[in-house]
Amino acid sequence: MRWLTIVVLAGLAFGLWVWQGLQPRQEVDGYYVLALSWTPSWCAAEGATRGDARCASGAGAGWLVHGLWPQHEDGGWPEFCDTPHAPPDRQLVASMLDIMGSEGLAWHQRRKHGTCSGLDPGAYFARTRAAFAALHFPEPIRAREADIERAPALILEVFRKANPSIGSEMAILTCREGRAQEIRLCLNHGLNPRRCDDALLARDCREDEVRLPAKP
Repeated sequence: MRWLTIVVLAGLAFGLWVWQGLQPRQEVDGYYVLALSWTPSWCAAEGATRGDARCASGAGAGWLVHGLWPQHEDGGWPEFCDTPHAPPDRQLVASMLDIMGSEGLAWHQRRKHGTCSGLDPGAYFARTRAAFAALHFPEPIRAREADIERAPALILEVFRKANPSIGSEMAILTCREGRAQEIRLCLNHGLNPRRCDDALLARDCREDEVRLPAKP
């Protein structure tokens, strides 16, 4: 009987260990990636064909937040985590329109990435806004009236000069079909720039030159 008890307890312990291993992590102990999209590039790639309002003539959308993504130190990231917090209400989601450009995007980013931050929706969006508000985007990387052709490294250099706390290996530029796509900035939990992990740094754009399409 004693051996049966031991076997049952061992089985329960093993089952609990497996169950815990299958659960999404609730809060990342690594850092954040703030993804900043050059909206005209996204419009050229797919947004315009969707009829998205950000791509309409005169919309004037430039650098907008794609998302604030919890990131593991080893280069991985969690998605769609279990959370005790209720989803954001419509008013909260709408409040992000000015820096994200789309209520649907804000909702999706909260569900996909924000649930893995350990923060409630209000705190997660407040942190996203604070990270974006601390940044400056100088004229040479804003392409107001005409396309701009730049080396990826030069785009990042201009961005760093306007934001001196961002050192080397703290941000990358992604590209797609010859267009600059996103600046991805690595931040600690205090929202201060920090070095990105090696896996993220490997995603830096390798093109000789990329285009920043002009705003519509």
